[in-house]
Amino acid sequence: MSLSNNIYNLLLLSVVWVCVLAGGIYVTYMEQPAELERLEKAQEAIEMEQAELRALMSEQAETRTMVNEVMARWKARYKEMPDELSSPSVIGYFNQITRRGFENFDVTFRGTQRQDDYDFHTYDVQGRGYFNDLYRVVWQLENNRKMYRVRDVRLDHIDVMKEDKERGTERMQVMVSFRMGIDAYFGGSSVLSAPEESTLAMLDEYDLPVSQVADDRPPVPAFVLPDERPQMNPFFPGIMDRLPPNTYQLVNVETDELVSIVGNRAVFRSQDGFVSVGEGEDIYLGRLTTVNPMEGIVRARLNKGGIMDDIELELELTDRHRQHRGRGTLRPLDERP
Repeated sequence: MSLSNNIYNLLLLSVVWVCVLAGGIYVTYMEQPAELERLEKAQEAIEMEQAELRALMSEQAETRTMVNEVMARWKARYKEMPDELSSPSVIGYFNQITRRGFENFDVTFRGTQRQDDYDFHTYDVQGRGYFNDLYRVVWQLENNRKMYRVRDVRLDHIDVMKEDKERGTERMQVMVSFRMGIDAYFGGSSVLSAPEESTLAMLDEYDLPVSQVADDRPPVPAFVLPDERPQMNPFFPGIMDRLPPNTYQLVNVETDELVSIVGNRAVFRSQDGFVSVGEGEDIYLGRLTTVNPMEGIVRARLNKGGIMDDIELELELTDRHRQHRGRGTLRPLDERP
C-alpha cells in the first residue's frame, strides 16, 4: 500500500513538473521574446526622444547665443539713415571732407536706386590726391555716422617730392590717381537709423564724451573700428633710399630725449614739448616694445625704410637711484656730492 502511494506521489510530482516545465518553456520561448521585443522598441523610442530633446536643447542654446549676438549688434548700431537726402547735400559733404590733400575730386551723379527697405544715391568719383588723405576720406565715409558705402576702388600712384619750407628739406609724398564708387543711403525704415537713446547708452558704457552724439564721429571706442591712420603705405618701396617723413609728428626715439619713465609710459622731450608713449604705441618708424621703469630701459623696434632695427634707450639716473637699484658705488657721506 505504501509502495502504491509512493508511486502515485511520484507520478503526481512528475505531472506537476512536466506542467511547470511546459509552462516555463512556453513563457520563455513564446511570450517573453514578444515582450522583450516590445520593451526594446519602447527603449529605442525613449532613447530617440531623449536624443531629439538634447538636439533641440542644443539648437535652442545656439539660437539663443545667435540672437544675443544679433541683438547686441543691433543695439550697438550708430549709423544715421535720414528719411530724405538730397544730392546737393551729399556733394557738400564730399567737399567738406576733401578740402585738403587733393588736386581734384570729381563727382558724377549716376542716379537713385529705389529698394523695398531703403534708397540710395550712386556716384562715380575720380581724382588725384595724397594717399594718406584719400585713406582718411574713405575711413570717414565708411565709419562716420552717415550711411555711405565705398566700392570698386582703383588706384595708381605717383611719387611727389615736396619741399618743407620750415626745415629746408624735401620729403616724399605719395600722390595717387583714384576711381571709386560711393553709395549714399537714405529713406530706410525708422528702426534702421540709430536712435539717440541707444547712442547715449553706448557713450555711457564706454565713458565717452556726450558731445559725440551731435558730432559726425562714431560714438564707439577706437578699438572696435579699423585704424584711422594707415599702418603702412603700400606705394612706398620695400627698401627706400630715404625715410618717410614724420607726418603725424610722432616721437622719434633717435633724436628726442628720454627724460622720465612714469608707470608703464616713457616720457620724451621733443620739439613740440613733452610726450608720453606706452608699450605697443606708435612712434616714428615703429613702436615701443618695452618700457621697464625698474631698470630705466626703453626698447623700440624701427622699420628704417625696410630695414628692421632694435633700439635700446637707458634713462640717465642719479647715483642714489643707481645705489637703490644695486648698480651704484657706495661712498662715504662726506665724499658724496
